[in-house]
Amino acid sequence: MRPRTANPRFLAAILLALVLAASPAISPGSSAKTVPFVFSDIDGRTLRLADYRGQWLLVAFWAPWCPLCRVEMPTLNTLDGRPDLTVIGIGLDYDSPEALRSAANSFDLGFRLVAGGKRRDPNSPHRQVGPVDFFPTAYLYDPTGEIVMYIPGQVKAAKVLAFMDKWRGTTPGEAAPATAARTDKLAAFVKRQFGKTGEQAYGDWRQMVDGAAAAAVPDKLARANDFFNRRTRQSSDQRIWGRPDYWATLGEVLGKGYGDSEDFVIAKYFTLLAMQVPPERLRLVYVKTLGETRSAGDPVHMVLAYFASPNQEPVLLDNRLTEILPASQRTDLKPIFSFNSAGAWGDAQDLPDVSGGGRLPLWEDTLRRARDEGFD
Repeated sequence: MRPRTANPRFLAAILLALVLAASPAISPGSSAKTVPFVFSDIDGRTLRLADYRGQWLLVAFWAPWCPLCRVEMPTLNTLDGRPDLTVIGIGLDYDSPEALRSAANSFDLGFRLVAGGKRRDPNSPHRQVGPVDFFPTAYLYDPTGEIVMYIPGQVKAAKVLAFMDKWRGTTPGEAAPATAARTDKLAAFVKRQFGKTGEQAYGDWRQMVDGAAAAAVPDKLARANDFFNRRTRQSSDQRIWGRPDYWATLGEVLGKGYGDSEDFVIAKYFTLLAMQVPPERLRLVYVKTLGETRSAGDPVHMVLAYFASPNQEPVLLDNRLTEILPASQRTDLKPIFSFNSAGAWGDAQDLPDVSGGGRLPLWEDTLRRARDEGFD
């Protein structure tokens, strides 16, 4: 069933809600051009991107009040101690430069520090690097001076060093994208849990993913959407798993062949990660269904949003429609809350799966189980 013609007032509301909630960041391989930044550190010394040519550079954004920032500081100090990598820490959203310096001293920081002021400042340093939607956020520059890795959340030294090693094994200037999933782990999980049925489902999925390796992103979206919409049957968590609410992993959806709207979206999300679609371009979006598509038994629904760029209207993948449509054409949906593996945005007051502070325990548990299937 195709949605009704867009109402201009409602169209403005849905686009504003989705676009403001998204703000996806620059990703390796995107068409955005790296800005040759010029910063001043907290002691007044000039820091230029050009000064770091020939070595790796990690620009890490943090705030004094951020608990995860405090946790990652020893890692940043360790990385900065390497001869082939320099760290620049940019402090944002603090009360005063003195407070920032005091926090830096308490962390015993050994790397260069920039007092960046407020994120919303039109001259904020992050505007020369990339969006900072939450703390911590970091960007890795390769020795040629290009951004090759976006790190939402806490920096993990092992991941950064593994990326650098993989980059060194490619042709200079052609950094290989970081693989989102080790599909051998996914294959082993599905076979172990679901036997021959799961093994066949995995084989079909792997063939689809491999076939899309060289495809453009719109084709990847279409293949993932079609694969699960055709193969997966709609059912309730109670019938599938014997419990009122459960978010299945990609491997579980493949093995069972059944799912509710959350399961469809999760399976498509991790499939697109395996196809090298950057995670910051994707958002799992809770929506309320309106008008003819509204169901009294299922008033809250979930879709997957893809943003080709931060300022571009997203398209929505939905198990209830075969077409992938722009948000402006989905006047039957009202966005409430969106999230991905890096964070969450929006008003989650009325959602049963969201705890205080905007946390999603079901999603956190799903991410933990997804790691057992090879997704970092």
